[in-house]
Amino acid sequence: MNIIQMQYFYEVCRWQNITKAAEHLHVSQPTVSVAMQSLETETGLNLFRRNGKKIFISKDGNILLSRIRPILEELAHLKHEINDMAHKRNHIRIALPPQIGIRIVPLLLGEFREKHPEIIIEIIETGPVNSLHMLKEESLDLAVMNYTECSTEGFTYKKLGQAECCFCTYPGARLSSKFSVQIEEIGAEPLVLLDSTFNITHLVHQTFANQGIKPNVLHYSPYLHTVRNLIEEKIASSFLIKHAILPKDDIIPLSIDPPLYLAAGIVIKKGRQIYADEKLLIKFLKDNFMQ
Repeated sequence: MNIIQMQYFYEVCRWQNITKAAEHLHVSQPTVSVAMQSLETETGLNLFRRNGKKIFISKDGNILLSRIRPILEELAHLKHEINDMAHKRNHIRIALPPQIGIRIVPLLLGEFREKHPEIIIEIIETGPVNSLHMLKEESLDLAVMNYTECSTEGFTYKKLGQAECCFCTYPGARLSSKFSVQIEEIGAEPLVLLDSTFNITHLVHQTFANQGIKPNVLHYSPYLHTVRNLIEEKIASSFLIKHAILPKDDIIPLSIDPPLYLAAGIVIKKGRQIYADEKLLIKFLKDNFMQ
């Protein structure tokens, strides 16, 4: 018994008339008649009682119908799910860390949306720990994040470039007139850092530890705007990637000597299919990341 036979049988039972069933199925009456004869032959059951042109469902026919109906309902549900999945390819869920998002979000909602109005971009601004969890749970399609060379297993990393980590301070600060600074020069400088869910904070602590220096951290915050406000209020300095500082900001980013970098890339759950619309987005990010 195949799916077509099941569908034909269901419609014949529904209408109790082969002609009406054929009309509803958009096939010829002989096609339905032959299918029903084949079904009775294959099953060895008398599925109908006939009285002239009229047909009635037999006891065996009713039992078979009760088994076939949920199968056809499940198939219809599956078709709807597949259709939904196909359309969701135009709905991309992407996570961005705040430091990168400050530049990338305007590009995605501006230039990319103008070029590809058919693609819906759902942006979640969050750190790498939460991004990886959401990717694993498949509540995200892809994420952009800063990461070290020790990448987490179970994910595919597509490198966008290097994100320079800068010492960010305010005009008039002790080191603000310098072009670059060494970790030793920062010494006991008051710092406000992003919290431990951000890879840049781990890199900063490791860099200080390598020099045998304990940083003077006044506060850790999960929010980039809090860190930026504390810098602009001249309360403390920080370490942020260069992308996080805009020309209009009253913040001075100083390069570190020797330079300090985090890899920046697109992260996808390993083994997950990448759809055509997602490839367009990935190419756009690669083309615009270093701008």
